[in-house]
Amino acid sequence: MKKLIAFDLETTGLYPEKGDMIIEIAAVPIIDDEIITNNAFESLVNPDKEIPPHITSINHITDDMVKDAKTIEEVLPEFLDYIQDYPLVAHNAPFDVGFLRYFIKTLGLIDIKNQIIDTLALSKELFTQKTYHNLDAVLKRLGIPQKCKERHRALEDAYLTASALIKMRKML
Repeated sequence: MKKLIAFDLETTGLYPEKGDMIIEIAAVPIIDDEIITNNAFESLVNPDKEIPPHITSINHITDDMVKDAKTIEEVLPEFLDYIQDYPLVAHNAPFDVGFLRYFIKTLGLIDIKNQIIDTLALSKELFTQKTYHNLDAVLKRLGIPQKCKERHRALEDAYLTASALIKMRKML
């Protein structure tokens, strides 16, 4: 049994070192190329600051939605317990892993040593002639349908990333 964990973050911006925060974390396990949706991890995160309007327009996460959510100090240890040492899958992994590692370090937690699989890098390897490798382009190329309203929410994006990985691995 080979277990992987596909995950995604939603954030208030691109740079944690400039004060941008995680506002949602989600993950789904993949066991032997099957996505186990009933064992997902999903949590909104209270960033203790206002979410910029342009971010809310992308992921539809509002200040009201996160005002009673747990803080990163509470959610990150739970997430690290969830992922254990399983290989992690993310689309544009340096972004998500960078945010994780920034907050792991900030909170004085033990850094992750998980193997990282980047579906963006995998797409570039498989589709060398293509220009675009963002998640929307990869999903379209692979014929994976998406729910537009759910797109740019962490759980749906983790699920779509897992689906893309499974399809691309079969192509290798």
